Amino acid sequence: MVAVRFAALAALVVWLGGILAILFGDALRRDQLITYACGGTVFLSLLVMKFVGPPPRAFVPRAVIVLVMLAVALLATLNRVPVSTFAALDLALGFVLLFWYVHE
Repeated sequence: MVAVRFAALAALVVWLGGILAILFGDALRRDQLITYACGGTVFLSLLVMKFVGPPPRAFVPRAVIVLVMLAVALLATLNRVPVSTFAALDLALGFVLLFWYVHE
């Protein structure tokens, strides 16, 4: 279970780092594979922790946050949400998730 938790934390940190790079870069790059891969890894890790071991605290809110972050990233890729809004929202939600991982 420690490996799954570490994989989720590492993916979340990479995801947040990518969002910071987008925020301080010029524009949203068209290939968002890292964003979706990291989001999928975090979500899959939450599911594994839920069904294999003792469930993580606040599983449903965490899963919803990850799904909202992925949805906002998808909307930003499709140019439905401004890049600054995407980055600010995803950073705020990502730090909420990071806070939960720190307190586990």
